[in-house]
Amino acid sequence: MGDEPFYELAYKFRRILVPISPMSPARLRELLNVAVDFGERYGAEIVFLYVAPTEGDASEELRKTVEDFVGKRGVRYHFKTRKMGEGETVASEIVKELSENTYDMVILLSRGYYGASALLYNSTSIAVALAANTSVLILR
Repeated sequence: MGDEPFYELAYKFRRILVPISPMSPARLRELLNVAVDFGERYGAEIVFLYVAPTEGDASEELRKTVEDFVGKRGVRYHFKTRKMGEGETVASEIVKELSENTYDMVILLSRGYYGASALLYNSTSIAVALAANTSVLILR
């Protein structure tokens, strides 16, 4: 066992939630690259989550983008869509998903707000980080 690599992360982060939404292709590619890296390097199962504000929105387009990017890489993944409930926010739906299912980590993109401005602009990533029952990785 002396020369074999040992990755503690491979045992710690087995199932990862990655919320996605319509965004610039460069930012989406950044998020997908990080998620796929966890899948390839550590064998993690990736669950992509789209919180749909209304019926008939961008979920199929996002699903296809994820399939095109991730499917070729041999990573175990699923794509889920949750319809936003009345009076709910994207952050509260993500937190519900985290509490209803078992995840070892959630990976989120930040729009660049931090500190007081994150609170002022209702930052989804900060709200999830504060309420999540698991590890949170926020990409800036």
